[in-house]
Amino acid sequence: MIDLGRGCARHRPVLIDFVDHGEVRPETDAALAHLDRCSRCTDFVEATILTITALKRIGAETAGLEPDADAWPRLRVRIQSWPKRPAVMSPLAGVAMSFAIVAVLVLPVRLGQTLIGPVATPAGGGATSVVERQVEATYIASGRQVLLVGTAASLVAGGAFPRNYPDNYRPTRKEVSPAEPAGRPPEAI
Repeated sequence: MIDLGRGCARHRPVLIDFVDHGEVRPETDAALAHLDRCSRCTDFVEATILTITALKRIGAETAGLEPDADAWPRLRVRIQSWPKRPAVMSPLAGVAMSFAIVAVLVLPVRLGQTLIGPVATPAGGGATSVVERQVEATYIASGRQVLLVGTAASLVAGGAFPRNYPDNYRPTRKEVSPAEPAGRPPEAI
């Protein structure tokens, strides 16, 4: 807010009414005479005139965009005609919903079923042959023997101890020729 002196504050409402509405009062002549002497009030009145002019121009432009006068009552009728929701919901509905959710989650488990569906259990039958069982038993036994030896863990980690492979299948090692340094970085393929 502009800090006006006592004389300026006295003339300010009269000047605004004169500029905005064109009202001429008995004090208007004194306020206009004050404008001749005070440059701050002159700047204030000019800024007020520009603001009022801009607001009137904006009001004229938006008048065409504003809805009809009867649009608001029609909208009020449409909104008020919507079905009303009960103001207070019954606590029994929430309790019933809670019991339903618990029943859906707990009853299948209590009846011995799972939530996912039937679980396939392995058949304990004779699908495997005796030879396969013997190979598996020797493999497991050799693994246990390695773990029981005190230094076997360090030998396995160092690579000095021969590894046990299932079915005595040992992978063949591939020999790669050593690369000769060329003195430049390798090229991308």
